[in-house]
Amino acid sequence: MGSRSLRQQVGNALFMLLVFLFVADPTNTIFGLKMVVFALLLGYNILFFRAEWAQLRYFLICSAAVLVPWLLSSLRGEIIDYGEVRTVFTAISPLLLLPWIYRYDLLRLSLVPVVAVVVIVLFLYWLIIFVPRVEGIVYLYMCEHDHTIMLSRRAFLGFSMFGMYCKSTVAFLPVFAMLLYRLCVPRMRNAVVVMCVLLFVHLFLISGTRSTIVLPVFLALLVLFVFYRNKRYVNYLFYPSALVLFFALFALLATLLMEVGEHSNMVKYAHLNSYKELFTDNPLYLLVGQGPGTAFYTAGFNKMSLKTEWSYMELLRNYGLFSIFILYTFLRPLASIMHSSCKNDEALVVAATYIVYLVIAGTNPLLLSSTGMLVLLTMFSYARQCKMKNGLKNNVCYENV
Repeated sequence: MGSRSLRQQVGNALFMLLVFLFVADPTNTIFGLKMVVFALLLGYNILFFRAEWAQLRYFLICSAAVLVPWLLSSLRGEIIDYGEVRTVFTAISPLLLLPWIYRYDLLRLSLVPVVAVVVIVLFLYWLIIFVPRVEGIVYLYMCEHDHTIMLSRRAFLGFSMFGMYCKSTVAFLPVFAMLLYRLCVPRMRNAVVVMCVLLFVHLFLISGTRSTIVLPVFLALLVLFVFYRNKRYVNYLFYPSALVLFFALFALLATLLMEVGEHSNMVKYAHLNSYKELFTDNPLYLLVGQGPGTAFYTAGFNKMSLKTEWSYMELLRNYGLFSIFILYTFLRPLASIMHSSCKNDEALVVAATYIVYLVIAGTNPLLLSSTGMLVLLTMFSYARQCKMKNGLKNNVCYENV
């Protein structure tokens, strides 16, 4: 019994280290250890834990969805950046851990690594505020490391603000939602939870991006809805207030998105026009894709580009109808969690948060990346945990996940 517990603790420690590297160094340019730790964790699981090999099908599905369009684009003579193709296959490689995901409660294992990164980012932010000359040092360091943390000074509705955005910030959402849930449950609420929630809110507010700035309010409303949706008298006050706040947030986002003079909006809209022209001139791409590693001209950048921020458009451009299989992989754990949500309020919060993540991922490169795989693995892990809590035995494969 003791040896089994020790093996599990070592596995947990390796997974926590991998999570830290995924969120602290999403570009793998600071430590350069993501694949090393991933290989260690994979080998450790193979040696010490029983595998549920049926779960490997999701890796095979995604690999085939990438491989076939790549081969077809090679046959058509497309110009291919093989470094980008390698990056895509590397990005989906964490799915190789799925046969052992039943061993890990990844959502809770992610808490310490994610909070550690939040503290690091906030420390740098306030260091720059109090010691302005540090900003140049941090900026140059991040330029040399693929802008893992982006510094910005942006104007929103006439207000100027200094922002600091970590590329993996949106991957923090499941952990943040879990903390909000704990905040509302008296037996789980404590000073540490309150402090962590405040740290996350602070991080989102300084991000300088529209979606993450409004996230704390949106997720707080979501959690409150889950807790009070069946309390009639509370709902007399909650629903009207939530409705007013929802429309206020919607109006704010609409105003920000319609600021056509705002540079990021101009770039995004120009990308969409370029996609339209590409598919009009090459309708075959809608069926089989242009292929991973191929470039197209986008007016947003005014040059040939391998990718843009429109993740779902990129899936369609690169993989055509094969992108359906990639989307299937991302949506599969959601179906299982939603099934559990009728018996578990936390599952409803997690499922809704994952939907929010998938929406935000539409305008950010957050799917076929290490952060995207981290969130996906977390959802598969949580789906399995829900099924175990609902009475399934540990030796039964979760075939419906």
